Formats: sequence, structure tokens, C-alpha cells
Amino acid sequence: MTAILLALGAALAYGASDFIGGRASTRAHFAVVAAVGAGVAVLIALVAAPLLGSAAPSAGPLLWGLASGVGSGMGTLFLYRGLARARVAVVAPTSGVLAAALPAVVAVVLGERPTPIAIVGLILALPAVWLISGGGGGSDADGRPSGISDGVLAGFGFGLLFLALDQAGDSAGLWPLAAGQALAFVLVGAVAVRAYRSGQLRTTPAGPNAGTGPWWPLAVATGVLGSAATLLFYASTTTGLLTVAAVLTSLYPAGTIVLARLILDERISRRQGLGLALAGGAVVLITLG
Repeated sequence: MTAILLALGAALAYGASDFIGGRASTRAHFAVVAAVGAGVAVLIALVAAPLLGSAAPSAGPLLWGLASGVGSGMGTLFLYRGLARARVAVVAPTSGVLAAALPAVVAVVLGERPTPIAIVGLILALPAVWLISGGGGGSDADGRPSGISDGVLAGFGFGLLFLALDQAGDSAGLWPLAAGQALAFVLVGAVAVRAYRSGQLRTTPAGPNAGTGPWWPLAVATGVLGSAATLLFYASTTTGLLTVAAVLTSLYPAGTIVLARLILDERISRRQGLGLALAGGAVVLITLG
């Protein structure tokens, strides 16, 4: 039960972080927003890691930590780009499908065996996330692209993040996570520097609901929420199965979609409503399992 609650907490934090990051990315270049968030995440990880008092990590966990940083940087960049230029209701859930599927499949191949009831919940969760996305495809009525490609690439990145953090284990404490956050900052920072040099630090607010105001407080908030989410996911994998933690955490698009509906007034279709209902059923079954 503890692992399930931690994973659900991670999903909520990721959902809020992604929504806020998408909003900030309509006002500033998505890479600059990602870089600020990643910088905040590095500081939090470097402060938190020594507090656990773990011994100096060996090369193996650190390498897995660096791999998680590649996934985090890739996932964040493509997700924020998609959220800035396309529909939130497509980009976020599409990324969630692959973020759940990749580590879950690998975990099963490596020998994890959830209970039969939990397996049913896991199976329900994947189409649930896809239904929330509306099935993808096409462009919105205002001319925005659907964002499927950005969602797919972001999903692969986050899937790698989840898988690598689980493989790093808990013997090294949070040092692999800190190493990954540092590499993610370097990667997104390089893209942000390129954007800055080309004069793209700020952008004209994009989309009908982009809003106005400073972008950097939102970017800082994404770093705080993203760090909390990653820490919760990491804790979930150390107390439970990766298959369960990855799939439950990948339900984060539900929070993003609800926020988009409440704040941006993005319509939730019947298909998306069905997906949200399936997601709730999946959580119940996984909990019972």
C-alpha cells in the first residue's frame, strides 16, 4: 500500500508540474523553462542526497543515474515543446502511455510478477491513458498540431527515467538521482543556451489561453514539483514493484488534463472521460492486488 500511495503522489506532482511547465513554455522558450526547472531540481537533489547518509555510490548505480538524466532531459524537452505548441490533452497522455509501457514490459521480462488482480489493473491503465488523449491524431480547431510526435518522444524519455532509477537501486541513496538531475540540467541547459543566443529567451504567448505574466516563477515551480515527483517515484520503486510504480506514476496526465479543463477550459470528450474512469478502476484493482 505504501508503494501505491507514493506512486500516486508522484503522479499528482508530475501532473501539476507538467501543466505549469506547459503554461510557462507558452511565454518563454520551452528549453529555457526546462533548464530553470532542472536547475532547481539539481539543487534539491544535492541537498537531499547527503541527508540520507548513504555511503559513496559505486560506478553501477551512478551510471544508471546518468542514464536517468538522459531520459529526464529528453522527456522534459519534448514534453514542454509539445505542451507549448500543441494540445495538452494529447501530448501529456501520449507520453504517459509509453512512460508506463517501457519500464513495465522490461520489469516483466526481468522477472517481476504482479498478482492477477494487479495485472488486470495494469492492463486497464494503458488504454486508459490513451483514451484520455482522445486517441491522438489531427490538429486542433485553432490550427495547433496534435503533438503526437512530441508525446511519443517524451514518453520514451520518461520511460528511460523510470527504468534507470529502478535499476540504480536504493543502496546508493539519492546520489544516482542527483547525478541524473545534474546531467539533465546540462542537456537542457545546452539547448537553452542555443535558444538564448538566437534571441528566443522569451516568446510571444502562444495559443488562445496562453495568458501573460512572468514565466520564471512557473519554471521554478516545475522544478520543485518535478523533484518531489521523482523522489516519490524513486521511493515507490524501492518499496514495491517497478511495474506497479511505473504504471501508476504514468497516470500523471489525468491531473494535467483536469487542470487544463479547470483553468484553460479545454473540453474533456466522452472518450477522455471514459479514460479517466478506467484510470480510477485501474488504481483500485492495483491497490487490491
